[in-house]
Amino acid sequence: MTRVTKTTPAGAATRALLAAWLAAGATRAQTVHDLFLPAHNCAVCHSVAPGASAMRTATGDDVSPHGLWQATLMANSFRDPYFRAQMERESAADAAVQELCLRCHTPMAHHTAVRAGKPAPRLADVVADPLLADDGVSCTMCHQITAEGLGEPRTFSGRPVLGTERRMFGPFPDPATGPMRQHVNYTPTQALHVRSSALCATCHTLTTEHQGTEFAEQTPYLEWRNSEFSDEHGDEHGASETSRTCQQCHMAATGATRIARNPMGRDFLIPVRDGYAAHAFVGGNAFMLDLLRVHRDDLEVEASGADLARMAAATRRQLAERTATLAIEGSQLQDGVLSFAVRVQNQTGHKFPSGYPARRAWLHVQVRSGRDVVFESGGWDEAGRLVGVDGELGLPHPALVESPAQVPVYEMVAEDPDGKPTTSLVRMVRKLKDTRLLPRGWRRDGPHADVTAPVGTGNDLDFVGGGDTVGYRIALPAGRGRLQIVAWLHYQPIPPAWVDALRGEKGPAATRFVTLYDGADKAPETVAVTTATVGG
Repeated sequence: MTRVTKTTPAGAATRALLAAWLAAGATRAQTVHDLFLPAHNCAVCHSVAPGASAMRTATGDDVSPHGLWQATLMANSFRDPYFRAQMERESAADAAVQELCLRCHTPMAHHTAVRAGKPAPRLADVVADPLLADDGVSCTMCHQITAEGLGEPRTFSGRPVLGTERRMFGPFPDPATGPMRQHVNYTPTQALHVRSSALCATCHTLTTEHQGTEFAEQTPYLEWRNSEFSDEHGDEHGASETSRTCQQCHMAATGATRIARNPMGRDFLIPVRDGYAAHAFVGGNAFMLDLLRVHRDDLEVEASGADLARMAAATRRQLAERTATLAIEGSQLQDGVLSFAVRVQNQTGHKFPSGYPARRAWLHVQVRSGRDVVFESGGWDEAGRLVGVDGELGLPHPALVESPAQVPVYEMVAEDPDGKPTTSLVRMVRKLKDTRLLPRGWRRDGPHADVTAPVGTGNDLDFVGGGDTVGYRIALPAGRGRLQIVAWLHYQPIPPAWVDALRGEKGPAATRFVTLYDGADKAPETVAVTTATVGG
């Protein structure tokens, strides 16, 4: 991949860049790729500078749109080595599948070609002209999506309706239009749909197809709609006291600030905005952020190692503080049998895990007598594999755990046309298992229940909207005395079984990712932990 160097200038370099822009005139902004510009053009005003206070917290931290975005997986959606490996594998038999992948991972390159009447680009096309592809999901993509069709199937799977008037849609009223018109020939325009979950749904609702059979591969937006977090139902305004949009959870408010500064590196005399949302897009894949940081030179990542580390830390905070809770209930020891229940509650506005179907979470439970572990279910080894189970993909969901081989794994496993579990996205035709934790408020008669219903939970009556309760009944040797129960909820964005499917591939992307993965720390994330004691 050819690397295009993009920097955020300051001081003398900024003045030289500004002079070049003014000399070239505003038409330059239209000649690069028609509708879109790379993010470094936006950084001229929407990044921090030493002589400006804009886009900094009270302690001086950078919360600028460009500074935060650059270290996100959205900015690196094309560089993501797992995406590249999986796309290589999926398209080995039919390169046409690359269109579906690149619609969301290189949307500006895709829409530029389609708007020009050309065929949707393939990987070879975007590698040959990487300027827009390298930017992943960038500023001039998301901020030009119109309200037309949002929340409707016609805009899902990476098919938003884009504006044609070079307007940058934002949430704030009365934006100063002059600077942006002058420097990049866009007009900032207030449009409240940029704060709606339906905007995110354009890429985060994805349907694949295998020989005419459609499969709902990713449905976080549909899950959110059937939850108490949705603001598309409730009072006369569509919202309720529990409503939270995607942006409210994944783009935390940073406090009042000006959201741009002068290209010369000083503050603009523009309004201070309250409620500016940080463009950090914090999710749950700290593993990939770490991989991008460790291999940033090889993967041509432009964010600094410090910024990637900060984003990974924010991701782990979200997982540990705002994702799920655990409680141990009803513990008792009677006639040598220890019984208790572990209740896990989903705090997110969609299933947990959600999104890309590889992701899984599971309960890890130990019973300890002093320093001895007398029972363990859900342990893992250095390779990130579950210990003591027969296979990892599609383990049966237990309502009651009585042996170490029983592990409650919250995951979606799809099967191929032959009825076998598959990690190939384009061969998925139906769900073999979907035990991902449901969001609070999910109802069997709610919207999209047919696509988001659990599969494979059997007669587990405690698997309900908002969480799951798993019973444990463990026979123990006599004379153990006081016992301690420890329960963890672990999470993996890329489990070993999904990487194993790439090990037999000969393509360069698969080979590279497997090498990077094998050298990485594969310890799962700990989402929640709790303890209880029983006996004397």
